[in-house]
Amino acid sequence: MRKALVAGALALAALLTSATGATAVSAEAEAVPYTGWTWNISGHKLNHGRVDSGLIEEAVGSIRRAENAVDFVSFNEICHNQYRAVRTQLASWNPDNPSYARFQEAIPAGSKGADGRSICGGESFGKALFSRHQLGGAEYRTFAQESGLSYWSADGVEHPVMSGLLCAPLVARSNMKFCSVHISPISTSDVMSEDGKTVLVEGRPYGYRQLVELDGILDGFAAAGQTYMIAGDFNAEPDYDRLNRFYAVEVPEPSGSRGDKPNYGDHRELDDLDASCPGYGEETSANPVAGLPCGMARPKIDMIFARKDRLASPDYSADSKAIPLCTEIDAKGALKPGNTEPCSDHRVLIGRATLLVDPAT
Repeated sequence: MRKALVAGALALAALLTSATGATAVSAEAEAVPYTGWTWNISGHKLNHGRVDSGLIEEAVGSIRRAENAVDFVSFNEICHNQYRAVRTQLASWNPDNPSYARFQEAIPAGSKGADGRSICGGESFGKALFSRHQLGGAEYRTFAQESGLSYWSADGVEHPVMSGLLCAPLVARSNMKFCSVHISPISTSDVMSEDGKTVLVEGRPYGYRQLVELDGILDGFAAAGQTYMIAGDFNAEPDYDRLNRFYAVEVPEPSGSRGDKPNYGDHRELDDLDASCPGYGEETSANPVAGLPCGMARPKIDMIFARKDRLASPDYSADSKAIPLCTEIDAKGALKPGNTEPCSDHRVLIGRATLLVDPAT
């Protein structure tokens, strides 16, 4: 993914109009700082739906830590009982906010996985939003493109796992919304070539097609004069060509980029100027991968995006945090007291930006 290097700071977004037809930022727009927090907690696969391993306390502790100054929270791969536990512990986060939590299921309660194991111990599974500011009604857009993954209902019938975008606007600023997304991990197929090597081909572009849908939804938000921050697990790395439609042309090319097409999108990812690997950012996955840009050992697949013409200044940033330790859980879902293991195979990502928000009309 070749990216043009552009000198100078970002122009004030209020002077810009998106080439996609988005409405211009109004002269009355207010510059408001926001901090987003996102974590894929692997609530079922690694945590077996448990709420007593220390996972909930680690997550809530990070959210409520004063120096993090979190406004919005996105959870991916969260079981509904884990969502309820977080919701309970965040009840006093802002005592004046009675409406601060939203959940959207991707797999209903009582389902099983391909391995026959009960998903989330019988609870539903999906994504969640939390906010320090009072939220309006949840907005959920289901992707037409399936994920390529399946679950089995209690009667033994196989169903496709559907996914989508969960958003909620703020009550006090209805043109500002926070969104959580989890893009399918399947966008390639493993095939054996004639020389006996396993190669990846774009044979099952589920994730790619979901990204195309997502881009269209976000264009619609912008055309309606809405500001947003979107966070989650994109299951794609910043230099993958399928993310070109999100990254703005101004984003620098990461050293050792594996893509071969230019960016043409309308967004900045809040970690895209990180000094460790400009144009890419810090690792967020715990799984080692060879051949990454900048000589990194592990990839970045979790991101927080904001639309570039809604950035009030170029002073945005993000940081990924080391994965905390939780009580070990064995293959049958039982705790192993005295033993610890990483709470997830993803890092928390925290991003900050000052955004221009139009007044309600």
